[in-house]
Amino acid sequence: MIKTYFRSALRQLLKHSYYTFLTIAGLGLAIACSLFIYSYNSFQYSFDQFHTDKDRTFLVVQDLKLEQVEHSKGGSYAMYNAILREIPQVERTVLYMDNKDLMLRIADQLYKTEGKAAFVSSEYFNTLNFPWLAGSPKDLDQPNTVALTKTTAKTYFNNDNPLGKTILVDSKFPVKVVGIIDDRNKNSDFRSEIYFSQSSLATLWQIPQNDGFFNNWGYSNSSNNILVTLKNAADKNTVEQAIHTLVAKYWHKDVLQTFSYKLLPLTSYHFDTDYGKGTQRTLLSILVAIAIGVSIMALVNYSNITFARQMNRSVEMGVRKVLGCSKRQLYIQFLIETLILTAAAIIFALVLLLIFSNWANQALFPHEPVQIVHPRSFIAIIGLIWVLTSLLTSIYPLIFVNKMDIQQALKKLTIGPWNFSRKTLIVFQNVIAMTLLIATFVIVLQVNHLKNTDIGFSREQVILLPFTKKMIQSKAKIAHFISNRTDVQSYTFSDNPPSSEKVWGGTIQFDNKTEWEKWPARYAIGDSTYISTFNIKLLAGRNFNDNSKKPEFLINQNMATALGYKDPNDIIGKSLNAGGLNEEQVGIIVGVVADFSTNSLNDLISPTVIGYNETRLKNVAIKLKGTDHQLLVKDLEQQWKNWYPDEVFQYKFYDQQIAQLYKKEALLEKLIWIAAIVAISISMLGFLGLLSINILKRTKEIGIRKVLGSSVTGIIVLLSQDFFKWITIAFLLATPLAYYLMNRWLDNFPFRISMGWWIFGLAFCIGLILTTAVVSLQSIKAATANPVDSLRDE
Repeated sequence: MIKTYFRSALRQLLKHSYYTFLTIAGLGLAIACSLFIYSYNSFQYSFDQFHTDKDRTFLVVQDLKLEQVEHSKGGSYAMYNAILREIPQVERTVLYMDNKDLMLRIADQLYKTEGKAAFVSSEYFNTLNFPWLAGSPKDLDQPNTVALTKTTAKTYFNNDNPLGKTILVDSKFPVKVVGIIDDRNKNSDFRSEIYFSQSSLATLWQIPQNDGFFNNWGYSNSSNNILVTLKNAADKNTVEQAIHTLVAKYWHKDVLQTFSYKLLPLTSYHFDTDYGKGTQRTLLSILVAIAIGVSIMALVNYSNITFARQMNRSVEMGVRKVLGCSKRQLYIQFLIETLILTAAAIIFALVLLLIFSNWANQALFPHEPVQIVHPRSFIAIIGLIWVLTSLLTSIYPLIFVNKMDIQQALKKLTIGPWNFSRKTLIVFQNVIAMTLLIATFVIVLQVNHLKNTDIGFSREQVILLPFTKKMIQSKAKIAHFISNRTDVQSYTFSDNPPSSEKVWGGTIQFDNKTEWEKWPARYAIGDSTYISTFNIKLLAGRNFNDNSKKPEFLINQNMATALGYKDPNDIIGKSLNAGGLNEEQVGIIVGVVADFSTNSLNDLISPTVIGYNETRLKNVAIKLKGTDHQLLVKDLEQQWKNWYPDEVFQYKFYDQQIAQLYKKEALLEKLIWIAAIVAISISMLGFLGLLSINILKRTKEIGIRKVLGSSVTGIIVLLSQDFFKWITIAFLLATPLAYYLMNRWLDNFPFRISMGWWIFGLAFCIGLILTTAVVSLQSIKAATANPVDSLRDE
């Protein structure tokens, strides 16, 4: 019997292939979208959840208590040593020094670690569960050793066994490969690709013996991640107090007036916006809302398409009932058809998911490829989708079978009472699609605004060349080469250009006051050509000289105002001690510049000091005269090989670096684009389904109108006018909703766009164009059909 049901179901699905296609396409798109969002969200929530001692492991973070509290992570090597020795409640203490840039030579090839290297001890692998495929973590406690992830080892050594091989750091420090690490788990914020032994730090990082790095508590750095695993998680407050005691003991008790220290749970780091990575929970919530929305849209479509199919099959159902088929048997027939349809939609969705996931991991998430974290849960979700979708979409066939009158069915008069409900659901799904379309336009415009707006400086035709500390001594020959070029307008040696991700700063002491200011300043570090290269406007005074022995500073207008000077000319000549910038000598303010952004446009303009510190220089910014940079780059690369044979020549355009500041917003932009396309596609499939109902219901009317002389255009207008009415209603409902939601989102940005009427008008026009295109295709087919066939069929 079951075999007969399946054979009959397959025959019906193939016979009505048009409706089968609409159903599989709509459901498949929605299921693929929902499964991807489930995979992405579960991947994000799984970060650092796989470590055995995750609930007892914390990261040491700190607050700088000024007028506005400054949050940061990281600490000093001295603090790490003190916690290791003197806090009994701590079971393990780990120093994870990440984001290190080193030059590696393997045979005759040069490789840059590009921030993927770290210094660790074996305790790192005892605390964080990254399995070793070869070697032992204890081998990493020996000096001049390194462990590589499996992917990195393959990059460096192809298929050769890397164990025991030698890598030259900076072409002169040999290190031995002692381990290979499984890097399949990408869901951790505390992982690197190359792990150098912590005992090699002084040699490889070339730290002088008289340097205070290892003993000075003030040598704090955000890349010095101090992880502690407590014997008991309940001792968190006790350990925090013990850290404050150590600071007072080994540093100074007055430090605690401005600094406080906390323990951040390891599992909280991924979403923490103050100290951690700051992954947006709102983005995940938006994606969940999108998944629910497109799922509802797909189910609405299915109900309408099912309605159309039942109307088309009413005679068949009537004949079956006349021949003795029970309601239960009819319902089982419909249920099996639904199960097959849903299964086909799921298979289609899995194919789409596979294709899209591979593309997304390359284009959207190259550094954190999305993985299915819990395969069993993923399979269970698929099964649940199959069962629930089949049951939900079988409700209408059940109602249809129960209420069907045999005589009406045989006359094809079984239309059903769902007219108003269907129209309401169609409007509802188009409200979702129109809201997503408007949101897409707003987000795209805001992201482009962030990427392309320069506040107080110019990025045009600027390329950046990074260089290392040892190159500073020979920067004169770089300057000589660039200054003789006719295709270079200006250049500057700097720490970071304006609008950078990491900006150094500190407190200041102004006009020989005994007290330091209660707010921090940002530091823009460069030589005297810094403001001319980036077109920063000088408002008062003169440019500064890059002389470390007699420091001179420029400040921005925001800082002059913060210091109580409305007229920038009045602050010229005042003394300034910039903590950490050039605090050995008190400097002089020689000029005031217009406000410019040192960070991304997600932050307000900060008080800023422009000064010179040779030890902090790490970039050469070159402003070109023309648009052709190829010749300059080619010549520079050739000279670079002559000057620095052990270094890799690299460069990037300044605007590319600025674009990296808005990775999160750019990701949201791309995801919302994809969601809008999926929603619109499902909406258009819904229009096709509803139009099919309309055409079936009015087949006789269309035939009579054509016999009486109605034109094809008139019939198309007749069939299409309701759809334009519905899209207009959907637009009127979606506009205030989209305006409210996007206005709330834009309020998070200090520098934001205004939502003009044209954004909503453009969304409406696109909706009308797509509706016209989709509806016209089916309407033309109905309007050009032979009226004799339709009247004979009736």
